[in-house]
Amino acid sequence: MAKKPKYYVRPDGLHEAIRQINGKRVAFRGKTDAEVERKMMAYQEKKERGPLFKEVAEKWHDEHFPTLSPGTLRCYTAPYNRAVDRYGDDPVKELTAPEIEALLQSMAKQKFARKTVANQRLVLNLIFRSAVLDGILKYNPCAEVKVPKGLKTTPRQLPSDEELDVVKNGKNNPDGLLPYLILYTGCRRGEALALTYKDIDRKKKIITINKSVTYVGQQPSIKEPKTAAGIREIILLDKLAEVLPRGIGLIFPGKKGELMHQAEYERRWKHWQDRVGVTLTAHQLRHGYATMLYEAGIPERDAMELLGHTDISLTHKVYTHIRRSRKEETAILLNQAAEKF
Repeated sequence: MAKKPKYYVRPDGLHEAIRQINGKRVAFRGKTDAEVERKMMAYQEKKERGPLFKEVAEKWHDEHFPTLSPGTLRCYTAPYNRAVDRYGDDPVKELTAPEIEALLQSMAKQKFARKTVANQRLVLNLIFRSAVLDGILKYNPCAEVKVPKGLKTTPRQLPSDEELDVVKNGKNNPDGLLPYLILYTGCRRGEALALTYKDIDRKKKIITINKSVTYVGQQPSIKEPKTAAGIREIILLDKLAEVLPRGIGLIFPGKKGELMHQAEYERRWKHWQDRVGVTLTAHQLRHGYATMLYEAGIPERDAMELLGHTDISLTHKVYTHIRRSRKEETAILLNQAAEKF
């Protein structure tokens, strides 16, 4: 006598068991009762194991990447891809602090810069934190993992006096006004590209910084500063006022008079570099402005406001870099003088 099926047999011949799981009806189907039970066991094992790391990471990616600024997006993309490549098929519940530390240590052995390793830890921490908030994990395995000590740091090179002279003397060259303005205002690139003539008060001799150009892909848009420190008034220096034209609208528009697209900015900056024979970046010129503040004896707290730093430690770090650089230059000059003494 044939054994009576344990589960419902559908008209198409498949055996089926319906279970209520977390308020949802889940159907398990197979050609036999045994296949149905294997599928239910596999489902339970998968539920206990939890989602894979790549599933948690992709959910975090889809929620947060669209909200990031272009600069942050560039910093997060490589660490995200590296994390998914390394842990993608591992259940997120099974990943531990030693496994996270192993990745950071391997990057350290490969001579990655400290900032790169720190970004890797940051992205992993954000992914695991989202898993904690979603109730998948009880604790964040990144919480106790530190960036390895002794990693190299590569501070941006300060512009040389010769390079600064090129910028100063090339203000009337095509596209030479933008680097000249950055040098004498300390504006960030996006802040300079967002400047309008209305932001210039020649009577009070101030420039108001209250917005910035940001890019999503190649498309520019205006964004408000993240913090109060981003909104500031800086001094309109006389030598900049002398060469700054008068007009309406954007001071540095794109070819159609609108916000400059990223590709156009990069092309014009590269043409300027090639024309005058330097490789200076906008950020290096901002450091040139900080050097001027330092040499003028401007206190760090005042420099912090002029540079739009959110933390005095950022200004202190820049000033320390300048101070060390100047000491090295002084040592060279003294050694040269000693040879002739």
